[in-house]
Amino acid sequence: MINHVQVTTVFVNNQDKAIEFYRDTLGLEVKIDTMMGENFRWVEVVPSGATTIIALLSPYPGAQVGIPTGMIFDTDDVQAFYDAKKDNINFTKSPEAQPWGGVMAEFADPDGNLFSIAQ
Repeated sequence: MINHVQVTTVFVNNQDKAIEFYRDTLGLEVKIDTMMGENFRWVEVVPSGATTIIALLSPYPGAQVGIPTGMIFDTDDVQAFYDAKKDNINFTKSPEAQPWGGVMAEFADPDGNLFSIAQ
């Protein structure tokens, strides 16, 4: 039986720059940053208190950077997040009321990977 989503992957062109964005701009924790062999670096970031990990990995052949991830971050106040971060994050959609009653915005990381944030 499946209990939860353990890890999801975002492919990035530069793991050091990605860490700076996810840690310093989004406020995620770097859980693991280690080499696994000579040529493979494993980086995990996670929102405080979350159980699902985001692995920031260099792309392998066939993997794509700069795509819609399908990930939706949760926040208590999308408008407040937008107002606080709009100078440092490339928002592709500003906060908008949704038919299901919530509010959602969309942003891209420095590599163009797209995410949503909702309340």
